[in-house]
Amino acid sequence: MKNARTVLGLVGLAVLLPPVIADACGPDFGPDPRFHIVDNPDRPFDSYAAGRLGVLRRTLDLPYLAFAWRSMMGIPTTADEQKHLVAGWGDAEGRYGPDPWWASNQWTAVRQEVVPAGDLRQLDSIRLADQSSASYIHGDAFLHAAVTARALAKEWKRRPALLTEWVGNQDTVLGGGCALSTPAPGIEESLTPREKARRQAERDYQAAAMHLYCGKYDAAAEGFQALASTADSPYRTLAAYLVARTRVREAMFGMPEGEGYPERVDATVLARFIRAEEAIQKVLADPKLREVHGPTRRLLSIVRWRLSPETWRCELFSRVLEKGTGSGLESDLAGISFTLDADGNAVTCPGLKPRAAELSAWLQLMSTRPPDEAGTPEAPWPAKAFGTAVARWKKSAHLPWLVLALLSARADAPEVPELLADAEKVPVESPAGLTLAWRSVQLLRERGALTEARARLDAIPVALVRDLPSADNFLREERLHLANSWDEALRNAAQLVVDEDGASSHQDWNAQTPETVAMGLSPMWASFLESHVPTRRMREWVALPGLSPALRRQLSWAVFARAAVVGDDETLKAQAATLAEAEPKARAELLAVVGRPTVEERLFDARLLLMGLPVVSARLEPNRDRLANVSPQLDLTEDLSWFRNGWCVPGTKNLEAPPGTPGPLPFASPEERADAASEWKALNEAGSSVAFFSRVALDWAKAHPADPRSPIALFRAVRSSKRGCGQNTPEAKKAFAWLHKQYGKTEWARRSPYVY
Repeated sequence: MKNARTVLGLVGLAVLLPPVIADACGPDFGPDPRFHIVDNPDRPFDSYAAGRLGVLRRTLDLPYLAFAWRSMMGIPTTADEQKHLVAGWGDAEGRYGPDPWWASNQWTAVRQEVVPAGDLRQLDSIRLADQSSASYIHGDAFLHAAVTARALAKEWKRRPALLTEWVGNQDTVLGGGCALSTPAPGIEESLTPREKARRQAERDYQAAAMHLYCGKYDAAAEGFQALASTADSPYRTLAAYLVARTRVREAMFGMPEGEGYPERVDATVLARFIRAEEAIQKVLADPKLREVHGPTRRLLSIVRWRLSPETWRCELFSRVLEKGTGSGLESDLAGISFTLDADGNAVTCPGLKPRAAELSAWLQLMSTRPPDEAGTPEAPWPAKAFGTAVARWKKSAHLPWLVLALLSARADAPEVPELLADAEKVPVESPAGLTLAWRSVQLLRERGALTEARARLDAIPVALVRDLPSADNFLREERLHLANSWDEALRNAAQLVVDEDGASSHQDWNAQTPETVAMGLSPMWASFLESHVPTRRMREWVALPGLSPALRRQLSWAVFARAAVVGDDETLKAQAATLAEAEPKARAELLAVVGRPTVEERLFDARLLLMGLPVVSARLEPNRDRLANVSPQLDLTEDLSWFRNGWCVPGTKNLEAPPGTPGPLPFASPEERADAASEWKALNEAGSSVAFFSRVALDWAKAHPADPRSPIALFRAVRSSKRGCGQNTPEAKKAFAWLHKQYGKTEWARRSPYVY
């Protein structure tokens, strides 16, 4: 049944098929990268499925929290269960999922790949998607067709007529047609018995699928059942599942519009749901069909939610704790939920077995988010969660309650010392261990026990979070909080990019190196660091190992620009020399800065260079910055619409430590703190890059009217206002007026016909 396994492996098709879909052109307003995943575990999901839970957050979706309970309670998860969990979670959290628009484009790309263009009829992908949508054809059908097409292209390599016939019929199936094409005369001549059997199996499968999409449910069920009853059919296993899926579709499509449950409609619809459940139970009762038990259990959830929703919801709390459920575990976890009464309280399930009732109670408290602390998974919870968790932990000694107690604890609670002692006894490698260790460090730090907090933090093996980037970042934050030196603080200042637009999180973290991993600065930490770290220390930061090349490039230019703005001549010269080795396009200008004989000349040359480099910022830019790019072809001189050009006014409020940051760095000397404050004041007084460049250019031109660089500086200052932070500013208008008054006949004035 190798072919059947291929057919069933639909979840991973998004990464196997060619990336034929390109993002739309235009401004890049994609989501900012995240440094902590909030509602699902880190990818790849293999670690979480294996019981390496990382740092649990109360914001995780219920299926993941329920699985965490299982793992912490020591319920084993088999390799088969883990495989289906990873596949199901990937499908649930995927960027595209079963979207038919994306999937139909995958199909159109593959059909062109396997059949010569001259043998293909023209296919309008937009019309195909519209037709399939009208027929309620799911995206997995397109992906299944694409996988099958590639498999048949290999098997029928010497039979192109068979493949062309199959592709044509598949176009009809996916396009909402209700009749297969008439076979070409003589197409079966010279075929081997095996080739004839495979061709017939494909036609039978396509015919059954066509009946399904055309609403001929009895004919579809009969067709799939015939395939399921054929021992040597490549579709035996899948077809058995599709019999049940056909009956579920028949029941769902038979419901009057707007009705939610069969008990509100007539007996005919109710009978269809009962027949659908009978078909589902037939599949689940056959151990030979174990491979499709997972998707079949999902069908069972659909039916049960309509036949007896509350009974089924409560039943799931017990089902998810069963051992050895194979592919069904993922489906059961996906159905875990709570319903609310009129007052907004979760409806309980009477009569649950003790362990299931305990899981339900834990999930209720674990997933309750305080309204004033949404989005901060490390924040403490209301007293009810804490009190209940402490009492349940003392009574049962079940680890999930200790986790909940610590996550909901406030540092000054009298029970905390005993809870911390209990947490220290739990091996950090256990499913609950990393969460307990991390939260213990937090609480100890908040209680002022810094030495003990550092000891517990140092006891966490670095290898334990290698493929858990969110957990890695949580530990980096604690190391920054507890740092005893600049080196230690700056090594942990940058964080791993955990997720960006849902795609970058697919990376294999075990294979990552500093040269390939994505890194960045969160807005909170960027604001804190740029207002508390003097420029010369930032230069040391750039030289530390462990930074990604992209972030190193971004920070390298930020140090140079900041030194130029605040007037740090020593750092400016050193950083210009360093950048000259790494930036060949700017090498001549950077070395010219170093070679100037006076501080005044060096500062002006550096600022003149910056005026022509909109991609550079004197600030620590967080998130998706355009300079976080290692391409040697990156045009540093290009200003772009809808992107950062230069920088904006920082704001003195950043001198105040944001919530969650350590406040003034305790190891910084008084001189370093004074330097950082002075430089931050200078950056604020300089204002935005547009205002700063305009003043610099105007002052230099007035003091050095014959200097050939003066009109260039004025031109660049005016140009910076086109897409910089602030247009038609008074400073830019003055620079524009002076350029045209004093240098009106120059090329630079002609290139600036108006001020932006």
